[in-house]
Amino acid sequence: MASKSYLMDMTWQEFAAAVTPQTVVVVPLGSAELEGTHLPVGVDTIAAEGLAARLTGLEGVVIGPTVPIGYSKWFLPYPGTISLEQETLIRLLEDYARSLERHGVERLVFLNSHKGNNAAVGTVAHTLVDELGMKVGMLNLWQLAGQLTAGTDLVAEGAFRHGGEIMTSLMLALRPEAVVTGEIRPDTVKQDQASAFTFRNSLGDAEFDGTVQTVFRDIRDVTDTGIMGDPSAGSAELGEAILDLVAGYAKRYLAEFSKL
Repeated sequence: MASKSYLMDMTWQEFAAAVTPQTVVVVPLGSAELEGTHLPVGVDTIAAEGLAARLTGLEGVVIGPTVPIGYSKWFLPYPGTISLEQETLIRLLEDYARSLERHGVERLVFLNSHKGNNAAVGTVAHTLVDELGMKVGMLNLWQLAGQLTAGTDLVAEGAFRHGGEIMTSLMLALRPEAVVTGEIRPDTVKQDQASAFTFRNSLGDAEFDGTVQTVFRDIRDVTDTGIMGDPSAGSAELGEAILDLVAGYAKRYLAEFSKL
């Protein structure tokens, strides 16, 4: 078992000694954006770092520095949101990865807790695979949490929703002092009553004529609070249970990824 897991805690000699062709560097990715009237803008970053902390001590796994700001441009009308341009994020992630590759890292997994980062990660990953022959993966924290709890009786809400039960529970487990409990209440995505579209979330998913496609809208026409679900049943105990599920999956994923 490695004595140190975080790259930023290592000396340069320790990092050099830790890197083998099988070593996987995990890069936590977050955001700073509207997450609800009861949750801090740093939810995604806090969650990514909280999960990363549960991956320490794994043989052959190094936790890289967190990227705490991502692409959240659609949330900019709400104070506290900080967004990089897509091109900036792509350049940042590529420079980060190329620096690691220069020092022998061949395997990289982005631990991503913000869907808005997906496009940049995909662009960078294909460049790294094509030009450097690296092996690149991505773990989507909220997607994983939703999938691993689906069909169970863990989550009363039944699915992951922005500002909802799963997100709130993780924050109650990881950073309870940052949760404004008096503001915990359900809310829904705003609908246009004159439209046949049924809007699902802030990213534009819209049901129409039996399928789900995309309609991009101003965020102020989507939500007043950032809550698009029901966080009422959230609890620290549920948050810990979900983190255990996700961490267990992530450990299995990383073990398999190291064999590719």
